[in-house]
Amino acid sequence: MGIHRRQFLSLAVKTIGAAGLIKAYGFKGVFAFADETKKAAPSPAPKVWSSNKMVINTNSGVVHWPHPEVFKITTYSVAPHNAKQLEVDDSHEKVAKNPKLHFDKSKSGVIYEHLALSEIEIEDEKTLSFDNGSINESIEILKIAVNEPGNSNNWRIYDLIARLVSLKNEQDPDKARAEIVEIFSNSKVSGDWNKRDNLSKISDKDEFEKWHTKTVDKTHGDYRKKLINRVNSSKKLTNDTLKN
Repeated sequence: MGIHRRQFLSLAVKTIGAAGLIKAYGFKGVFAFADETKKAAPSPAPKVWSSNKMVINTNSGVVHWPHPEVFKITTYSVAPHNAKQLEVDDSHEKVAKNPKLHFDKSKSGVIYEHLALSEIEIEDEKTLSFDNGSINESIEILKIAVNEPGNSNNWRIYDLIARLVSLKNEQDPDKARAEIVEIFSNSKVSGDWNKRDNLSKISDKDEFEKWHTKTVDKTHGDYRKKLINRVNSSKKLTNDTLKN
């Protein structure tokens, strides 16, 4: 028992002496316990930034439109030094032709919508008239949109397509209905568009004619007035982008 007690006391003295040396010579950093280690600095908060131009993230190929009135993006999405400018004019064609590029999936529906609406020419705001050729160009852009997986079930775009096709064929509802069905059938829609709000009327000839008549109506022109406002708003955005 005496030997063990002496060994224990000797070990305690040595331990206390070593601790004193560590404290005296500043070895704390070397022998620090886990709870004394320095914590990693937190990642900097993402900074919001905007640009009137469309920009390509050169690292990912994602195309953004960080116009301050449309979207704000952060440095998490694309750092300014990785942003390459893309002209908004015919940007949908440039993106469609380049497999390495695609619009930001979470916002591509809205981007395509603004690009399509900005193509429409208003012939006369008083008579609520539109140029059919420009409406057709707008429809072609929206057809590209609904063939992208991210917009395959974007019912807002499908509704806009149906409305524009009706306006283009305002005197021929049967032709309008046939064209709408063809576009929807060739899209990548995975849901049942026949059950979606206004789109459900397309499957029934009589119901579609009532909906078509209301859409193209110039007497009250409820939809035409809304469309004129949307077109003017989209034109302002694209014009701002082209000027800067």
